[in-house]
Amino acid sequence: MYRFGSDNRNVDREGIIRDMERLEKLLADLWVVGRSPFPFGRVYNDKTLRNAPLLEDWRPAIRATPCLVGLVTGHPTLSGSRRRIATSDLWLISEELGFARTLSRWYRLGTPACELGKDSEDNGR
Repeated sequence: MYRFGSDNRNVDREGIIRDMERLEKLLADLWVVGRSPFPFGRVYNDKTLRNAPLLEDWRPAIRATPCLVGLVTGHPTLSGSRRRIATSDLWLISEELGFARTLSRWYRLGTPACELGKDSEDNGR
């Protein structure tokens, strides 16, 4: 996840470019697999996999990744207003400018939860 403000001075541009390159390679591989006839095993030949690392004793796992949670309105695929969601992976965020980019889409940022919690505490006194 990359944070930045209106001055763009603290943006890790090199990191963004590295991630763009990695994502472009992934996208190219997905295009090859997606457009290839079955079986997929024939998509890649020995040249592609010759220098790939060997992973032993492997298993699928889940790891935490940054995302946003909150109440969404106007989502293109989730109906309703103020529906509680967790977004896809968070890539860019600017609280100052009021927007974020996840793997799937852009979001406009409204009031953060910490301010809602603070207001709730103040109202309860």
